[in-house]
Amino acid sequence: MSDTSVVTVGIDGSAPAMAALDWAARYALARELPLQVLIAVGWPSERQIYAGYRVAELRDAARIDGQKTLERAVTRVGAALPALSVSGRVSDEPPVHALLDASAFSELVVVGCRGLNPAAEMILGSVSAAVSAHARSPVVVVRADRLPGPDAPVVVGIDGSERDAAALDAAFGEADRWAAPLVVAHAWSDVSLVGMFDAAAAPSWIEVRHHADELVKRQVTAWQTRYPRVRVTTVVEREQPARMLLDLAEKAGLVVVGSHGRGGFAGMLIGSVARRLVHHADAPVLVVRTPTAAR
Repeated sequence: MSDTSVVTVGIDGSAPAMAALDWAARYALARELPLQVLIAVGWPSERQIYAGYRVAELRDAARIDGQKTLERAVTRVGAALPALSVSGRVSDEPPVHALLDASAFSELVVVGCRGLNPAAEMILGSVSAAVSAHARSPVVVVRADRLPGPDAPVVVGIDGSERDAAALDAAFGEADRWAAPLVVAHAWSDVSLVGMFDAAAAPSWIEVRHHADELVKRQVTAWQTRYPRVRVTTVVEREQPARMLLDLAEKAGLVVVGSHGRGGFAGMLIGSVARRLVHHADAPVLVVRTPTAAR
């Protein structure tokens, strides 16, 4: 990264946002990067009157509130981590637009998750979902209702595609940086064998499991040579990927997943597994930009 790289955290004063702020501050300090606190007060709508108030008046009030929230956030970080360089700004753009713009020069964008119900996956305005899907940098989504323990592992999900490299690079790097154990997880039952082979040539589940074990072993061996200090365990299960990773997230300090999955359409900017983790995982979720998504 260039010398201008920063860690950007988007906040709105809510509890999830404060959890994201604290997480981003610790990450930035560990990376020796400055932290930028971003508050966006714009609305997507351009209507001139809303509920009896002019939009300009509402924006002025929102900007004042945003500045107060920003000052409290910078003070909070400065008191906890005085060695960290922290700055902030209030943007007149809507939150998603402001964070996507910031992602172009950020090493990482961090946002909070409000812990919405399962219907949240259908809400197009979800900031965490939109930023995870479209940001140019990696994105971490942080929940406010659980803090990981000191020995909590980093969990990374892989699917056997060329996109695994980005996720493994990030996961091994984070585990090494935090001296945390790493769990490399692979689920293989989501691939249907029906129609892939004729009845005589179809492999048995035992053969599929062996192939999955070998895939994970090759990946771990290759990356372990680069990160010899990282303690690695593997989980290979006949399970749906999202369900397996959600289970592992219950005790994880961080879950790493690629922005695309094996089953995604080429035009989709975030895979179904990443989308479910962003909304439902108990642990912070790092969505890594794959080469396809970055292009």
